[in-house]
Parts: sequence; C-alpha cells; structure tokens
Amino acid sequence: MNRFYSSFMIILLLTNISFAKTGTSNAKKLELINIVSQQQILAQRITKAYLYAGKKISVDKANRQLRDALSSFYKTYSTINTSTKSPKIRKIMTFIKKSSIEFKQLSKKPLNSKNSKLMLTLSEKVLAKSKTVAVLLKKSLKKEAYESVSKSGQQQMLAERIAKYYIAYQSNSKDKSIEKKMKASIAQFSKNHKNLMKNKGNTRVIKRKLQEVDKLWRVVSKLYNGRKLSSIVFSSTDDISKKMKEVTKLYMVEYR
Repeated sequence: MNRFYSSFMIILLLTNISFAKTGTSNAKKLELINIVSQQQILAQRITKAYLYAGKKISVDKANRQLRDALSSFYKTYSTINTSTKSPKIRKIMTFIKKSSIEFKQLSKKPLNSKNSKLMLTLSEKVLAKSKTVAVLLKKSLKKEAYESVSKSGQQQMLAERIAKYYIAYQSNSKDKSIEKKMKASIAQFSKNHKNLMKNKGNTRVIKRKLQEVDKLWRVVSKLYNGRKLSSIVFSSTDDISKKMKEVTKLYMVEYR
C-alpha cells in the first residue's frame, strides 16, 4: 500500500512539473509574441507621431510620443533578438536594428513629401517583417491562445496605423494608395473587433473592456472624411490602443 501510494505521488509530482513547464513555456511564447506585436505598433506610432508633429497637430504630445516610441522600438528589438536562437528570426532582427537607426535619422528631418513617403514605407516594411516573426513563433501554441493575443495586439497596431494614414490622407487626399490603405485598416479593425467580441473565452472584464473600445470605435471609424478632426483622431486612437493593450494582457493571463 505504501509502495503504491509512493509511486502514485511520484507520478502526480512529475505530471504537475510537466504541466508547470508547459504553462511557463506558453507564457514565455505569448509574451514574446506580444513584444513582436508591440514592435509593429511602435513602427506605426513613430510614423504617426512624426507626421502629426510635422503638421503642427498636438505637437507636444506627438513629440513626446515620438521620443518614447523610438526608445521602446530599440528595446523590443533587443528583447526579441536575445530571446531566440532561430537563424530566420535573427536575420529579420538585423533588418529591425537597421530600421531603428533609420527611424531615428528620419525623425530628425523636416516633414516634406519625400520624408513622409520614406517614413510610411519604412513602417510598412517593419510591419511585414514583424508579422513573419510572429508566424515563426506561433508554432506549438494553441490556436485560441495565439489568435486572441495576436489579434488584440493587431488592434493596437491598426489603431496607430489608421491615425498614421489619416494624417497622410489629410495632407494628400489625391493619393489613392494612402486612402486605400487607410480604409483597409478601418475595415480590418472592424472585422477583428467583431471577432474578439464573439470570442467564447472572453471573461467579464474582457467583455467590459471591449465594450469601451466599441464606443470609441463607433466615433473614430466615421471621422476619416473630416478635415479638422486630426486632434480627435490622434487622441481617440491612442485611447483605443491603450484599452486594447489592457485586453491583450488579460488574454495572456487567460491562456498562459
């Protein structure tokens, strides 16, 4: 009896250790995917803040946001680079490091058509590369966990991207490619928002946070036709991004 009990306890202990390791591993992977999402967000925020400051809109806030985003962008690169041994990801991180330098250099230059296009192009390249990193990291994670965390992180990025293209569109409404990207970002945010609202894993707190986002989004999604609403868009999309960051953290706790 004692021998059976001892064997049972050993098996139970080893099982608990196995579950603990799996939980820790999932938590680390989700955290890294969240950092990759932050990298995408920051690339959009840097460009958005540069454009808003250059157009003399919310100048102090935009300049402060630009400085903070540039600093945080390099930190995300450093964290991801030191947290993986994947040759493919490390190669992409070399590009991200170079992009961090380019962002800093461009941010110091005066806003004009050329520099604006360079910033927009660079932010889109970083976005594409970071998405590739996220795909490489998602292997072995549960589909529900990955999609909830990555989609809520994507919402933060899209809020910044919408604001970025909003000011670019106001500056040059004849540029149909900018208008197309802005409208595509608005459509993607709306689609993601509906999917997240329907997520069966939503807790009561997550549902409440998403309802708060819903109220803000109903206003922001209709503003792109306006000509004098840049400050409202800047502030409202910031609020949405902050609330979605809280939602992302809540999902990470749920699925760790």
